[in-house]
Formats: sequence, structure tokens, C-alpha cells
Amino acid sequence: MFDSFTFKVGLRYLFVGASGFSKLVNTISIVGLALGIMLMIVVASVFNGLTDERRERLLRVVPHAFVASDHLDDTQIESIKSRMDVTNVQREFHGMSFMRGGDGVPITIDLIGIDLDAGAAEKLQFVGGDMVSDGPSNQVALSFDLASRLGLTVGDRIDLTFVAPAPTGLNTHTAAYEISGLFRFTTEVDGGSAFVDIQSIVGTPLQRTGKLGWNVSVQDPFKVADVFADDPGVVTWVDEYGEAFRAYQLERSAMYILMTLVLMLASFNVIAGQAMLINVKRSDIAILATIGASRRQLLGAFAIQGGLIALTGIALGLVLGFLIAENINVIFDTFDELLGVSILEQSAFDELPSRIDALDVIGAVAIAVILGGFALVRPLRLALIESPVYALNRAV
Repeated sequence: MFDSFTFKVGLRYLFVGASGFSKLVNTISIVGLALGIMLMIVVASVFNGLTDERRERLLRVVPHAFVASDHLDDTQIESIKSRMDVTNVQREFHGMSFMRGGDGVPITIDLIGIDLDAGAAEKLQFVGGDMVSDGPSNQVALSFDLASRLGLTVGDRIDLTFVAPAPTGLNTHTAAYEISGLFRFTTEVDGGSAFVDIQSIVGTPLQRTGKLGWNVSVQDPFKVADVFADDPGVVTWVDEYGEAFRAYQLERSAMYILMTLVLMLASFNVIAGQAMLINVKRSDIAILATIGASRRQLLGAFAIQGGLIALTGIALGLVLGFLIAENINVIFDTFDELLGVSILEQSAFDELPSRIDALDVIGAVAIAVILGGFALVRPLRLALIESPVYALNRAV
């Protein structure tokens, strides 16, 4: 336990009665640690928000599972529709087509035929035009970004070229479509996709250029493999886009490692500051030891001094980190007004998502506390081993 003598010495070395150098070292240590904690919380929370948003958008756009019609009969399809885990089943066509770019170079796009009568177009966030069930059969929707790069707008006509296998090689089919809507892409997946009315595909030669089947949505997309474990020919989102999701996780892990290194660097600043402070206070340590202060009391005094620095830095960093993470969009809007340009203008986000994870906060605090403990033990042990006579003679 700490006695009154230990508390008085520790508090004195913190700020009260400390020299200008001691105050500077303490202040730098607190600010450095606070900035490290703040940076880790802010970056981690923004990255968590971006990862969650990208994952949610990916699972909202892509089929959780796609069942090709040639793999299952009508009875099996009805069985899938009746499962408790299945929330929605819609007819879809998945294929690929080519269209001519602005420089004449063909552009490959993923063509998705959707059932407009079932309201499949409602998932698209249109920024111009629309797709309606009673519209023309040759209507197509492109992402606003793709249309802008090609100089296209609503009402323009485009030719889509399809390739289908044939006994003698490959056959090509060209179909004319009218752009009826421009949607805002939400992920890199739908950014290069085109949506058409499935009725313009079914029963035509274009049906042989892709796969006609069912888009199945489930309650928990991460358990989709278990839902269709006994069904052959079912392609899940994990099979098609699992690498993209794993890339999100890898990015987050790499970010956390980098932020941990930044926090460790800030914590080493505390170690260096305390080492310098203890070195300056060697004569004080020798005097206190000479008048009867025990090793435990000296360790306790500097532990209080260093511990208060660490706690103050951690508390300040947590407060700043939470405030910035919760108001990150207000800060970005302020920068946008000052710079006169939107930082998120070329992205798929209206605002910067942010989510504070308790594990990130606990990890940051744990790293700071552990390294803060090392900031005292080693240099203070070296100072206590030294002979008080030698320390006083050197001070003189």
C-alpha cells in the first residue's frame, strides 16, 4: 500500500514543485499518449464503419444464393421457398455483355435480368429515370458513374453484344436497349453492372448467353452455406464474393496493426520521458534514500507520478477519440467548406460511417497501460541500484 510520504513525493514530481524540464517532459508524455489513443480510436472506428457499410451494401446487392433453373425442378424450388431461413426468392438472369466505350474500346459489363413485376428494381437507388414494369421491354439501367464516363444519359440508346457457346464455336447476338434509369452504385460489384427486364431475355436467343435461375435471400447471409448444404448447383455469395469480404477483413487487420504500432510509438515517448526524468532526479532519489526512504516508497512515488501521467493521457485520448469519432462527419463538412470541395465526392458514400468497437478501445488502453508500466520499472531500478554517495558526488 502507498503511504502519505509516497503520495506526496509522487504528486510533487508530477507538477507541483516540478522544474520546468520536468513539466515539459510530463506534458509531452501526456499529449503524445493522448494523441496515440485518439488516433487509434478514430481510425479504427471509421474503418469499422466503412467495413460494415461495404459488407452491408455488398450483401444487399449480390444474391445470397443463386439457384440455376437447370439444377433444380419446380418441386425443389417450392421446397426452397418454404424454408424458414429463406426470406425472398425472385427470378433472375445472370450473364455478361459488351458495349462500346467512348474511345471505341469494348467494355465488359455484368448483365442482370430482374423481374420488374416483383419489384426487383426497388433495390436500385435511382438518381435519374426509373425502371417500371409497364415500360418498354428493352429498358436498361446503368450506374451513374459508368454512364457519366461514357457520356450517356437517360433516353440514349445503346447496343449490347452477347456471346453464346455454339457447336462450331461462339455466336454473338446484339440487342438494342434504351437507358431508362441511372442508379447510384453502392459497391464495386454493381458499379460495373447493367440491369434489364428479364422478359427481354427469357425465350430469346439471349437466354443461352447466361444463366436463368432464382435469386434467394436468407435471414443470416453468413449461414447461407448451411442452408443450402444439401442442394447441388447452388452458388452462394461466399463462392462468388468471399474474396472481397476477406479483403475487407485483411484491410481491417492491417490497419489495426499499423495503429497499434503508432500507439506503441506514442507509449515509447512516455518511456523515454520517464527515463530522462528519473535520470535528472537521481540526486533526489539518493537524498530520499539517505534520509530513510525505502525502495518500496521510491518505486511507489514514481509509480504514482508515471501512473497519473498514463491515466491522464489515456483519459484525454479517450475523450478526444470519442468526440471526434462521433462527430467525424461534422469535421469533414467543415473541411469541405474550407477547401471548397467535397472529400467524399468521388466515393459511393454520402457520409463517413463510424462505429466504435469496445474491443478496439480496450486493446488501445491495455497497450498504453502495459507500456506505461515498462516506462518506470527499468530506469527506476537502475537508479536505485546506484550508490547514493556516487549519485550525490556526481550531482555536486
